[in-house]
Amino acid sequence: MSRWAALLWLLAATARADPYAVDSNVPALALPDQNGAVQTLDPALRAIVFSRDMAAGQVVKDAIEKAGPKLFERDGAAYVVDLAGMSPFVRRWFALPGLRRKSYRILVDEEGTRTREIPSVPGRPTVLSLDGLRVTRIDNPANADALIQALEPAAPATPDTRPSSGAPP
Repeated sequence: MSRWAALLWLLAATARADPYAVDSNVPALALPDQNGAVQTLDPALRAIVFSRDMAAGQVVKDAIEKAGPKLFERDGAAYVVDLAGMSPFVRRWFALPGLRRKSYRILVDEEGTRTREIPSVPGRPTVLSLDGLRVTRIDNPANADALIQALEPAAPATPDTRPSSGAPP
């Protein structure tokens, strides 16, 4: 292989894909949960809640404290964390043991390579609303209430067209 071909191959291998946007398709990623069980993102999933830093993780923790540990399960969501910003020592001895104590499932990307296309805002989680793994909306809630609201099922898209005669239909 020529030097130029090797350089082009290296650039292609390390190039980052564009961040997910509305109408992007999220691949059916397979990630381990905090206990090591591999989970695959399913087309029935309604949302991905993602955090890349501790402040964003705190917003998620606050939402869970407020709405209960079944928040993600109830709303058809998966919680995914990127631990790549931590040193391997901190990740192994502090972060992962802390995550294992949680009563809800957390999917973990230890190296940050599987979740690098998920857009993020420092200090805020990202909520990717999905329809068959197609992104329909992206939110970056600033607090627990906004996160809970972002996970709530959308109101019906069609207005009520019943006659308003006052009599029951």
